[in-house]
Amino acid sequence: MRKVLVLALVLALAFGACAFAGELSEGAKIKPVVKIGIRADMVNQMGSAKAEIEKLGYKVETFVFDDSVQPDVALAEKSIDMNWYQHEPYMNNFNRDKGTDFVMIQPKTFYPLFAMFSSKWDRVDQLPDGAVIGLCNDATNQARGLKMLQSQNLIKLDPEADVPTIFDVKENPKKIKFITAEMSVLPQSLQDVDGICLAAGHMVNAGLSAEKFVCQTDDNEEYAVGFAVRGEDKDAVWAKEIAKAVQCDALAEYFMVEKQGTQLPLWK
Repeated sequence: MRKVLVLALVLALAFGACAFAGELSEGAKIKPVVKIGIRADMVNQMGSAKAEIEKLGYKVETFVFDDSVQPDVALAEKSIDMNWYQHEPYMNNFNRDKGTDFVMIQPKTFYPLFAMFSSKWDRVDQLPDGAVIGLCNDATNQARGLKMLQSQNLIKLDPEADVPTIFDVKENPKKIKFITAEMSVLPQSLQDVDGICLAAGHMVNAGLSAEKFVCQTDDNEEYAVGFAVRGEDKDAVWAKEIAKAVQCDALAEYFMVEKQGTQLPLWK
């Protein structure tokens, strides 16, 4: 009888330990390695905040991608645990197009200044008839640029278009012509066009000044950047802890100095 009782106690303890480990595995401390995808222009951003994440006991493995599509592809394929480069409208558009269920973790990190830059003109009213304006070729940032032009009374868009493209321009009194390019390379066309509409950080990445702009959007908080995860991880403690941890002084200083104030921290 004593042997039976001892065996029962051992099994109970073992079961309890497994159950406890199972509970923790859904939390933060049992995920020793977190794989985070970023875009190539955000390497220093990750470097500024990595130490704060690792203070919590995580080891960060960073995966760097050259464009704005592959970090989401990798997240969908489960090659990474989360990515940190996009705003929610971009993520939602990817979800619609690809059938993914990505979720933006709160709190978000920063919002990027989005504006029109020009090497020829200082004000909107200086833009000539037939002006050539460069827009981003991805759906959400192209829509953002077009909405900015509409707010400046340069064009009118189809009100039925939730994510308008250049094909949804219904009124164009100045006969503006549009070119499109990937946002990170759009600054290369600055000297060849009358204006380009993009997130100001890409001007800095290209070695150009972002201090002077023709006009800017008024929707910055809607386009705040944060950590995206798969739907299965939307309530994960580790994801929420990481999103909070990066809101640190080192990252705020990086935004102010290296990004020249073109990215504004949400916690300041």
